[in-house]
Amino acid sequence: MKNILEFRHVDYSYHSMSGEVLALSNINFTVGEKEFLVIVGPSGCGKSTLLDLIFGLIKPESGEIYGEQSSIGYMLQKDHLFGWRSIEKNILLGLEIQHKLTPETKSYATALLKKYGLYDFRNKRPSELSGGMRQRAALIRTLVTCPNLLLLDEPFSALDYQTRLTSRPIYKEVVFDVNTTSVSLGATFRDLSTKLTATQLKGREKDAEVS
Repeated sequence: MKNILEFRHVDYSYHSMSGEVLALSNINFTVGEKEFLVIVGPSGCGKSTLLDLIFGLIKPESGEIYGEQSSIGYMLQKDHLFGWRSIEKNILLGLEIQHKLTPETKSYATALLKKYGLYDFRNKRPSELSGGMRQRAALIRTLVTCPNLLLLDEPFSALDYQTRLTSRPIYKEVVFDVNTTSVSLGATFRDLSTKLTATQLKGREKDAEVS
């Protein structure tokens, strides 16, 4: 299997006037093409920092990150939909920014809206939708640009328990439908993926092994 992402001995710490906080230490792992990787662990163990490194928002203090991905879709914990735009216009935002809004890509966005139950709400504002529906809109916004690496930062952690239960099957279906490489945080699909443990993310092991 071809690897599209590799971490080699990556370290990262946060610095402030009060001192240094180690977030990641000696992280080593690979992600293969079309692989679905889930990283599980408690809040504060460095999971989101890992995604920020993959996306390039921050740089490692030491070690190397290698990747062959041409485009990355990053879905954060909150939906971050713009309140003054309709659901459809929110979903098309990434295409507009990338200058990829064409009749074909807009048709694909419409197909996703229909498939995941938001087509009838496409002209609504985010404030008119439930939390679960807004998260689905944010996920479609991420998918519509056709990334070859999908990063999901605990996408349903902000929802109440009952809404999470009803939303996760849709999330699982979406991830497998798009058939792209995915790295997800905070999920519990342990039977579907490999994982890095929270202890390994904190660097308490010599190497963060993928099992």
